[in-house]
Amino acid sequence: MKFKLPPVVIFFIAGLLMYLLATYLPVGYFDFFGRQVLKKVLAVLAVVIACISIIQFLRARTTTDPLTPSKAKSLVTGGIYSYSRNPMYLAMLLILIAWGLALG
Repeated sequence: MKFKLPPVVIFFIAGLLMYLLATYLPVGYFDFFGRQVLKKVLAVLAVVIACISIIQFLRARTTTDPLTPSKAKSLVTGGIYSYSRNPMYLAMLLILIAWGLALG
């Protein structure tokens, strides 16, 4: 299986595109009661999920790099991985949602 772009690069490209669209092609301001709180809660939740998932990979002594699946030494299925197939991607999605809320 050949990977073109690492997920982290796609994550940053998506964040940059969101910023550019919000700055140069504004279609209105998206505001609602609790937006600031929701943005912070999603960002904190994303950081917690990312940290837990990375710690579980480190404890299993396996790689977190999706570009080299041949370096994986074990399959992590417990902990947060018993609830989500890929919590690292979930964390990136939550950060992008929080970023979208921050951009308004």
